[in-house]
Amino acid sequence: MTWTMITNSPRHGLGYEKIARTSIRAPIPTDITDDVTFIAFRFYGKAPMVGYREGYIFHILWIDRDFTLYSHG
Repeated sequence: MTWTMITNSPRHGLGYEKIARTSIRAPIPTDITDDVTFIAFRFYGKAPMVGYREGYIFHILWIDRDFTLYSHG
């Protein structure tokens, strides 16, 4: 899939959603700068993997299988 296809997909389908830095309950690695936008992709049902995009690459920082990394409100 291209990033355009992912961007146009529903967030609980094959798409993604942006996650506010203040919503992250785990320590953020110190090499992640304040300008990084966190995004969550769904896998294995609806469990999200959270990370950030750098060009065409998605860097996975967390896998949130138990839905405790951030508020899913």
